[in-house]
Amino acid sequence: MTVRWRLGLIGSLVAVSVLMSICAASSVSAADARNFNAGRIIDDAVFTNSDSMSVQQIQQFLESKVSCDTWGQKRSELGGGSRAQWMNARGISAPFRCITDYAENPNTGENNYSKQNNPAGAVSAAQLIHVYAKQFDINPQVLIATLQKENSLITDEWPTPKQFREAVGFGCPDHVAPGAPACDPAHGSFSAQLYQAARHFRGYMERRPGWFVPYSTGWNKIMWNPNGGCGTSDVYIENRATAALYSYTPYRPNQAALNAQYGTGDGCSSYGNRNFYLFFSDWFGSTHINGHLLRTVDNATVYLVGKDTKYPIASMETLSQLSAALGSVSFVSQSYLDTYLTGQLAGRLIRSEDGTIYFYDSGIKLPFTSCDMVAQYGLGQGCGQPMQLTNAQVNRFYSGPPIMHGYKTVSGKRFYIENGSRREVLDDQSLAQAQRDQGYNVLSDSAIQYLPIGEPIVRDSVVIESRSGGNRYLVSSGQAYSIKRSMYVDRVFNKFNSGILEQESIAKLPQSGKVIDDHIANSTGTQYLITGDGKKQIVHPGEINSTPTVLSDQIINQLEGSGSLESPIMIKSADNGTVYVIESQQKRPIVSMDDVFAILGKNQPYIAWVSGGTLASIPSGNVVFAPGKFVKSPSNDTVYVSDGYDKLLPLSHFQQAFDVGVEGNIRTVRDDVIGKYKVSESVLSPYVNCGGVTYLGVGGVLYKIELSNQRAFSLQLQTCKALRKEDVFPTFISDGSGTIFYVKDGEMHPIRSWQTFLSLNRENKPIVRGSFITTLLMPQGLVM
Repeated sequence: MTVRWRLGLIGSLVAVSVLMSICAASSVSAADARNFNAGRIIDDAVFTNSDSMSVQQIQQFLESKVSCDTWGQKRSELGGGSRAQWMNARGISAPFRCITDYAENPNTGENNYSKQNNPAGAVSAAQLIHVYAKQFDINPQVLIATLQKENSLITDEWPTPKQFREAVGFGCPDHVAPGAPACDPAHGSFSAQLYQAARHFRGYMERRPGWFVPYSTGWNKIMWNPNGGCGTSDVYIENRATAALYSYTPYRPNQAALNAQYGTGDGCSSYGNRNFYLFFSDWFGSTHINGHLLRTVDNATVYLVGKDTKYPIASMETLSQLSAALGSVSFVSQSYLDTYLTGQLAGRLIRSEDGTIYFYDSGIKLPFTSCDMVAQYGLGQGCGQPMQLTNAQVNRFYSGPPIMHGYKTVSGKRFYIENGSRREVLDDQSLAQAQRDQGYNVLSDSAIQYLPIGEPIVRDSVVIESRSGGNRYLVSSGQAYSIKRSMYVDRVFNKFNSGILEQESIAKLPQSGKVIDDHIANSTGTQYLITGDGKKQIVHPGEINSTPTVLSDQIINQLEGSGSLESPIMIKSADNGTVYVIESQQKRPIVSMDDVFAILGKNQPYIAWVSGGTLASIPSGNVVFAPGKFVKSPSNDTVYVSDGYDKLLPLSHFQQAFDVGVEGNIRTVRDDVIGKYKVSESVLSPYVNCGGVTYLGVGGVLYKIELSNQRAFSLQLQTCKALRKEDVFPTFISDGSGTIFYVKDGEMHPIRSWQTFLSLNRENKPIVRGSFITTLLMPQGLVM
């Protein structure tokens, strides 16, 4: 016989368990009793999912489990002939009702058992199950499993009226005083049984005031069996639904009962909660869902359900991170969610029941060592607002090291978390220079996206590059200088220590507002041009029409390159074969290398290679010829001598040009080029002025002399530089007619005879041949 005990409950007696093994499910078990979790038999969300089945679905399920022997035609398993004969012998007449066709008026308890027709106001068992499940927000599947484990009503083909009156064992205690009824007649109807079961399940979960609720979450001592000699076990009840089941059926199945599956264990076995677990699992699936991340069918908001509070999750990222430890999202009823208080939006802080606060990411929990560190992570003062979880929930996260200021993402970025911001870190040396700890945790990029970007930690004299756009910057004296991307500037700064940062981080550095290009200067004003050979000092800074970016002497000294650029500066770029001369702050193309050699006066001149961008930034000027060269246009026969870089001197006679030292072929150039030069109104004279010093050209050399009777023709310095000059005027000159002149005291004296010449030229000095035009310019003396 069934052994029961009586539990005290204000105003009622409650049946709490069926201890003997009862009929197994008609189908082969898919559940394994050995998976029974004594501390979490069923999750709260499953236990209270009152929307799990409609009336129609309940009816269809019941019909799938039993085929009713309404007239008792089958042979009785209990002896005494047919089932009808067995029933009749006990005063029970057909039709015999099963759970599938049983109907009862819940107000009167009148039912259709042994009757052809349903009494007025009667509703089906499926309807009654659904009504009380909804009324008390209990899963109808819980009531179905309870009906089966208490009185086998779900699978019994010919249940007795007593089974319906004691359907869920409510009011039928395990221990009854002598002479007392086995069950309280006040609850002796199917509807009353269902009502009280659903009501008490809800009351036990809520621990209603005034109720005696023997078990609650936390550590409890639970008997193995009503026999006190079997002892008790310590069970940590993890949730309220499990506490409700133990409060209704206060026994824990021992290992023998679990090993027996639906069968019989040993003398200390109990079966009520085991059978509930097996029936529910076989018929409806797992008693466990992810009871941590929940939502309803009608509302997409997902909540993290903690110990007593639910926390709405506002982003897919937060949901993803929580799911890594707590599993997937499950659906529950709104009424179940409403049993929890609503807390703040789910964040990155969780707290265990012992008060430890953790930062979580990627399924890992990292403890904070102080409330100050919580504040450093921007999660609030006074340890912030952590989400209170159960120990079981916290234990689902892997344990990581304590949270640190240093933070490295899985993509390789490094940050220093400080004062509620994330400061990107260039390297260990930068941390050391800033006197910051170098340790770090390695976690996801997304975990600290909520923190604003702060000023990065970057040491001095390094080049940083933007991770997104490729922009480069030099950090010098704590400021960021934008580096213009060009071939040779890139080359010289490639020698510097460098690293990559986010553009957003770089923008937080103090900005110098200056751009480093090819033209730079040190602190004393010495200017440099960055060329293909590194930095070159600019001897005459005024030749470059730009303001140099001033850098520290330390940076200038780190740049490779040496030497200087002589005036005039010759430049070209790798993508342009033209050589240019910098003149009047313009770049002027040079027609041929002969001009280059002539301008610089060297057979191996230095040409500075600069970037194409730098070359393009210099204003362009007209084509330039080497000073002191013959040129003409195709449309005009006038021959000119180039004077400097912007002036042409017309010739009246070639002999004049030869005397001053102009030589070479006549170059024909386009009219538009000639048209951009200034043409002198006067023809070239052999008597010239070079920077305030007068010379007379004789035989291709300019000789220093002052002619008081002549006005010197001024040549530009570039032309003067290109011409040969001597300080000592020749003693003997010839005009090409055969006459030799003796030059003395600034006068030219014709020499009468060869014998006279020999007597005057005892030092064997040369005769310099000049033109008659030149000799006419000098004062004439007496014949000698």
